[in-house]
Amino acid sequence: MSSQSSHTAGELAGHTGGTLVGDPSRIVDSLETVDKAGPTALTFVGDEKWARGWSDSKAGTVVVNEGIELPSRADDFTEIRVRNADHAMIVILDLFQNDTMPSPQGVHPTAVIDPSATISAEASIGPHCRIGAGCTIASGVVLQNSVTLKADVALGEGTLIDAGAVLHQGTRVGRNCILHSNAVIGADGFGYRPSPEGDRLLKIPHLGNVEIEDDVEIGAGTCIDRGKFGATRIGDGTKIDNLCQIGHNCVIGRMCVICGMVGIAGSTEIGNGTRIGGGCGISDHLKIGQGVSIGAGSGVMNDIPDGETWYGVPAGERSRVLREYAAMRKLPEWSKKIKALLSGHEAS
Repeated sequence: MSSQSSHTAGELAGHTGGTLVGDPSRIVDSLETVDKAGPTALTFVGDEKWARGWSDSKAGTVVVNEGIELPSRADDFTEIRVRNADHAMIVILDLFQNDTMPSPQGVHPTAVIDPSATISAEASIGPHCRIGAGCTIASGVVLQNSVTLKADVALGEGTLIDAGAVLHQGTRVGRNCILHSNAVIGADGFGYRPSPEGDRLLKIPHLGNVEIEDDVEIGAGTCIDRGKFGATRIGDGTKIDNLCQIGHNCVIGRMCVICGMVGIAGSTEIGNGTRIGGGCGISDHLKIGQGVSIGAGSGVMNDIPDGETWYGVPAGERSRVLREYAAMRKLPEWSKKIKALLSGHEAS
């Protein structure tokens, strides 16, 4: 990963709270993996796997977990020793990102803004954005190009909305959220009923909204439907990957992690701290407990108690599903034995 600016190893040690071993003035102008890093790059070693490749690395600076001894190397390098290299990596990536992504305050001349909208002077409104009546945009908000806010949308301090995202009427977004490109928040839920004559499907109006709390991240192309009556809610600190679908009136708890291609049908509740693997489908009107783990590709059709791990189609509790899978793998062998027994019985 290249950067438009550089830092010294001493600066980065200060930002991470790490212990410096080596030259504090060594320049770091990019971040890379152990095997690809060059003399002015910084890399990260958080486990023995990456440490084993250190002898062949050309990296000039390394952030390494305390307790990991790096193999010797012919050329000099600088170490920043930390308690957790993953946490230090987040700090350094954030620092380099802030260097390379300046967001000038103010409103781009091509933006179209309703006169009744309230926009902080410390916000940044990019090219070709459209901001509807009654919207409220707080300090530090950044709208990249071509973002659409329909009527009565409210954005909290420090929130970033990336290019092409659409926020429908009444959407509420908290502080320090990130909504990636082409996310659609607050479109109508998917609800229809047969007409009395049975000749067509009647669309059910959706009059609710979407409420997103603080520090939430929504992936590119993800859709979160508005509620039928009340709100669809996403709790503090929850992270939702790309191309997910959250149905109307779902309630997602705090600090949940939802991986890509997950679909959650309407009115399902997800407890705090739950992790959902990629490609899962979750039926409507379910209650998923707190601290639940759901394996990738699972199809969930039942409520899940707190703390359990489920996977499979249909999904079930992990230990039970493993026993069932083990039994299924033995079916060919059992089938042969049953046929042999039946043949012997018929011969007698």
